[in-house]
Amino acid sequence: MKQLIAAFSLMFLAISATVLASPMHVRFAHLDKDMDGQITLAEAKQDKEVMRQFSDLDEDDDDDEKISKKEFESFKP
Repeated sequence: MKQLIAAFSLMFLAISATVLASPMHVRFAHLDKDMDGQITLAEAKQDKEVMRQFSDLDEDDDDDEKISKKEFESFKP
């Protein structure tokens, strides 16, 4: 019985974490049309809010005009 409760608890935590993380993950995946793990300036043009914050989100120093998944975590819709 304890194993069943422990398994259920772990499953609930995993599902909760997935549900909470999903909106940003889904938004990133929707914008990343070529699925290379980065949002280019051209891809970002699909979303006005992302475009407004693009230069702030593109934090790395190499001026690559791409937003990585890690950089996208700073996005505030």
